Amino acid sequence: MWCLLALSLAQSEPRPAPVKSSHVVLFLVDDLGWQDTSLSFGVPEKLMGRQVRTPQVAALAQRGLTIRQGYSACTVCTPSRVSILTGQHPARNRITSWVSAPGQDTGEKYPGLTLPTWETGGFQPGTTPTLAEVFKSAGYRTVQIGKAHFAGKGTAGANPTNLGFDRTIGGSSAGHPSSFYGTENFARRPDGTTPPPVHDVPNLEAYHGQDIYLEEALAKEAVKEIDTSLQAGRRMFIWYAPFAVHTPIQANKRLLEHYEGMNPTEAAYATMMESVDNAIGEVLGAFAKHGQLDQTIVVFTSDNGGLSQSSRGGYPNLHNLPLRSGKGSAYEGGVRVPLVMAGPNIPQADWAKAALVGTDLHATMASLAGIKAAPGDGEDWAERIQANQDSARTTPIVWHFPHHRGWGGPGLEPYSAMRLGDFRVIFYYGTRRWELYNLANDLGETRDLSVRQPERLKEMGDRLRQELERMNAQWPVDESTGQDVRPIVP
Repeated sequence: MWCLLALSLAQSEPRPAPVKSSHVVLFLVDDLGWQDTSLSFGVPEKLMGRQVRTPQVAALAQRGLTIRQGYSACTVCTPSRVSILTGQHPARNRITSWVSAPGQDTGEKYPGLTLPTWETGGFQPGTTPTLAEVFKSAGYRTVQIGKAHFAGKGTAGANPTNLGFDRTIGGSSAGHPSSFYGTENFARRPDGTTPPPVHDVPNLEAYHGQDIYLEEALAKEAVKEIDTSLQAGRRMFIWYAPFAVHTPIQANKRLLEHYEGMNPTEAAYATMMESVDNAIGEVLGAFAKHGQLDQTIVVFTSDNGGLSQSSRGGYPNLHNLPLRSGKGSAYEGGVRVPLVMAGPNIPQADWAKAALVGTDLHATMASLAGIKAAPGDGEDWAERIQANQDSARTTPIVWHFPHHRGWGGPGLEPYSAMRLGDFRVIFYYGTRRWELYNLANDLGETRDLSVRQPERLKEMGDRLRQELERMNAQWPVDESTGQDVRPIVP
C-alpha cells in the first residue's frame, strides 16, 4: 500500500524536462502461471491466484493494456528468454531446452528415440543482435537484474555484460538460486571454503548474512541503478527478471501473515509472488521519484507457464486451471502467460482477440520506444498497440520442444505444437500421436478433435511441419529405423 502511496505522491511533484524517448522496463517473472496474480485475464471464476496480493500488477493493468492471450515461446525458461533477447524462434537457434553447461543435456531419455543434439551451451555473443544491443546503440544505459540464464556455465554468454548489458546484478548461468535468504548468502554454503555452486547469485555479496529476501535485495539494487542513470540524464532499458517464483519455494516470512490458513507450500508460493509485486512497486516508484514514470514503457510477463507437476502444494498438474497441465507441458498451461503493458501511447484496454508470443516482444518493445529492431521470427505489434487494434492474429504461433521432461504429468513428452486462429494442434514424437483442440470453446484442451475433424488436422499438421522445416528445426530420430521423426499427418 505504501508503494502505491509513494507512487501517487511522487507523480504529483514537478517533473524535470522529459528525456528524448521512453525508458523501457521488462519484468520477466520466472515460472509465473497465467492465473498466479490477482488478474483474471477473462476467466469468470478464478481458481488460482485469487488470494495472492499483487496490487502493483493490478495497478499496471488498470492504467495500461492487458493481453489475455499472451504466450511464451517455449514451455521452459532459457529458450523463452533467448527468444525475447533475440527475436529468434527456439527451433531456429536450436536452443530448445534450459541450459546448464555445454555438452550437458538437461532432459531425460525417451524410449525408442534419439533426441536432437541441441545448443546446450545456450546463446553466445556475436550470434545475432540482442535487444540490449539494440537499446544500447540508441544511447540507452542497459541493465540486467535477476535471473539471466541465457547460456551455460563457463561460456561468454553466461555473463549478460557480453550480450549488450552495461551492468548485471544477479545474472549468470544459474536457472534458480540455492536460497532466497540473505542469511544463507542466497546459497547454502556460507563459509566460502568450496567453489561457488552453479546456483549462486553474483553481485549481491553486500547482502550476505542479512535478514533480507532475494527479491528485496534485487529491488534495492535496481533503485540504485535507476537513480544513477536518471540523475545523469540517461535513458534506461531494464531487463528485470525476478528469480521468484521458481523453486526452491521459500517463504518471505514477513508476508506469511497475509496467507494464514492456506496450504503451507502455497502460502510460501504466494509470498514469493507478493515479493515480486512489491519489487515492481519499488522499481516504478524510483521512476516516479524522478518524475519520469509517465515516460516509462513497462512490460510484465513470464518466461513459461506455472510450475504444477511437482514442488507445489495440493494436487499436481491442477495449479493452472482452467488451463491444462503446466511448465514443461505441450498444453496451454505450459505456455500461456500473463502479459500486461503500460506507458506512453499504450492504451488503457483489455484485449481478448489478439495473441502475442514472447518472440514478438523483441521488436515490439523497441518500436514502442521509437527504435527499429528486426522482427526476426516474431511480429512487431507496436502500431497495433498504439492504435488499440485488438484483432486476431493471422500468423501461426509454433512451439518446438523435442525433449523429455519425464512422466510426472500430461504433455511432458517430446512435442511440437501450433496455434492458428482458435485451433491448436499438438504432435508427440514418441507415440506419433496428434491432438487437435478448439480453444474458443475448450480452453482446458479436454476434447480432442483430431478424429472428428481430419481435414483441419491435415491442414494444420502440414502447416506445422512446413513452419518447422522453414526454420531448419532439429528432429528426433527413430532408433529402430534411423530415420527422422517429423510431424506428418497419416
